[in-house]
Amino acid sequence: MWKYLTVAALAIDVLVASAAMLPQQYPLDSNPSALASQQLPVLDGLPVAGMQLVAIDSEYSTDTQQSEEQPANSNNQDTQELGTGSGSQGGSFKIPISVHKSATSRASTMAARIRTLKKHMLSVPGKWLQAVEKLPVKEYGNGIEYYGEVGVGSPPQIFKLDLDTGSGDVWLAGEQCDVCSRHKKFSPKKSSTYKMEGRKWGISYGDGSFAAGYTIRDTVTIGNLTVPNQVIGLAVNESKAYQIDTVDGLLGLSYSGVSFIQGVTTFLDNIYENNYLKDPLFSVYIKEKDKDDYAGEYLFGDIDKNRYSGDLTWVPLYQPKFWQIMLDNVSLNVDGVGKEKMEISGPVILDTGTTLIVMNDEQATEFHRAIPSAENSDIYGWIMPCNTEQLVPGNVSFTIAGVDFSVPVKNIVREPVKGLDGWCFSAVTSGASNFIILGDVFLRSNYVVFDRGNSRVGIAPSKH
Repeated sequence: MWKYLTVAALAIDVLVASAAMLPQQYPLDSNPSALASQQLPVLDGLPVAGMQLVAIDSEYSTDTQQSEEQPANSNNQDTQELGTGSGSQGGSFKIPISVHKSATSRASTMAARIRTLKKHMLSVPGKWLQAVEKLPVKEYGNGIEYYGEVGVGSPPQIFKLDLDTGSGDVWLAGEQCDVCSRHKKFSPKKSSTYKMEGRKWGISYGDGSFAAGYTIRDTVTIGNLTVPNQVIGLAVNESKAYQIDTVDGLLGLSYSGVSFIQGVTTFLDNIYENNYLKDPLFSVYIKEKDKDDYAGEYLFGDIDKNRYSGDLTWVPLYQPKFWQIMLDNVSLNVDGVGKEKMEISGPVILDTGTTLIVMNDEQATEFHRAIPSAENSDIYGWIMPCNTEQLVPGNVSFTIAGVDFSVPVKNIVREPVKGLDGWCFSAVTSGASNFIILGDVFLRSNYVVFDRGNSRVGIAPSKH
């Protein structure tokens, strides 16, 4: 099994880097309708996908070709308000984050671990894949997905998109996707600014989930901000994991170069390079959802001092390609006992599109050494007693630029492990290589400003 996993991981890297490496027996048809029914390459049961720049068929031979049908002015919330703010390009505005929790969510701890590792091109233990495959869909019920409403086209067609600082792509379902019935689909005929681009686009993860299609260009609207001519991937085929997902797609908020679609300027860099915001930054505030399913907000172009305590700690980016900074150390602070420092440090990525905290094997072992009875299961990865909060009441501190940023111990304990009474999944998992990934487990406790203009982040404890 391991040799096939290695081949699959290498295949994904190679395919993303150069689709010319695709085997001839798996041609990618450039016609969207044909692509919708196309089977992706499979290695030991794991679909892999790549993209390539291809000659555009005569049917789509003009980049600037627009639909002959005029867009409707009102259709299924196509022209609703997207956010609150100053009301003009260049000001600031907020995008409320909604949260969805469902028995059909694919974001269980096991699935979240796998998706995070494959998203960052890291290897996945074969037994994790087998464990996820054995779980019925209804067992994926602890997952929480955050999304914001984003408009695509003119007038805007509104979609629920994952706002992801760990990705660079913008993608959603296209109207040719017959299996995307749960999602709202983008209709080119309803957009006066639609342009066909025609590149192959695809993503694939080690848990078997995938989406594939072609690229277009169109206007993306978020709050009061309108970004024209953005490259967008339209999915015309996707796996069941995506089919049952409430979120319609993804809006990447990373630098250019972090994308499955090669050579594109990301949404974030389009904002920065064209001065669409006076202050090219955005702030992220995530909290537990309230009775109205409000779970926080993204504030573009400004910082909300009412959302955090004390002062922001500004940290320069270690690797500007990612939102990557340096971590000094980690410690466990037990109420009434004191602080236990862990030998954990190095580069970290702040990733709003990741649920968990991911470390390399040695770091994850060091972290769980401080958790009583924590074990590294061959099948389930790191697990811990469900009453860990009572055993070690307190918090985990992540020291960045000399300042401690805390996460309550209760947030490190995830859902129960099926069949193991009293045991729960850990929110800290292994599998990373040369960087740590701090996902929503960290961000729910800490307010973060992503400052593209100055290549830095600001962090402060959140107010809840």
